[in-house]
Amino acid sequence: MTLAHAEYGADAAERVLDIVSLSGGRTLTVRTVTEADVEGLDALFEGLSEDDRYYRFFDLSHPGRKFLEQMARAEDEGGYRLVAVVAGAENKLVAEAGYALLPDGNGEFALTVAGGWRGWLGPYLLDAIVAAAASRGVPNLQADILVSNIRMLALVSNRGYATLDREASQVRVAIDAARPRPRPRSGAAPAMVRLPPAAVTGACAPPRGR
Repeated sequence: MTLAHAEYGADAAERVLDIVSLSGGRTLTVRTVTEADVEGLDALFEGLSEDDRYYRFFDLSHPGRKFLEQMARAEDEGGYRLVAVVAGAENKLVAEAGYALLPDGNGEFALTVAGGWRGWLGPYLLDAIVAAAASRGVPNLQADILVSNIRMLALVSNRGYATLDREASQVRVAIDAARPRPRPRSGAAPAMVRLPPAAVTGACAPPRGR
């Protein structure tokens, strides 16, 4: 697996962060979301297990079209969202991550990684949206996470977070966007190296009021 930094795409609305070379001549592109991604987002959420869908939306229901279209227009309302798309025999959207702007200026973040792609991709996307928040003057990214969502809690723990509120079934966390990522412990895997599936998450709760 080789990572190559890419320039902005031909379409200014489709900004490419990175392109990863995969086996079999495939590539994985990480870029900002566009309205053309609605169907891909729909397929991503449809393919989640019931547990992962509940972790992501606190509900077993599939998100409606209006919600997906709103996700695809994240920057119109001051937010930011990335998608990861695999290109090969056919294109497939395998992950999304981003935040919606809250009234107090902070962001509400969430991410989803399809089964089979959980490893380095979850931590990479979280770092990317935190960096985007910092560059846009968003001080903190917050999320409600179910206490049973061990993978998501492990992911934010590795990034570093503060607990804002705790209930019996969920915890509200905040990540300081200006805070550098903690240095990996001696012997820990570096960024962009595939980690065991248990190290990453499927999802967390959607932005409040969405």
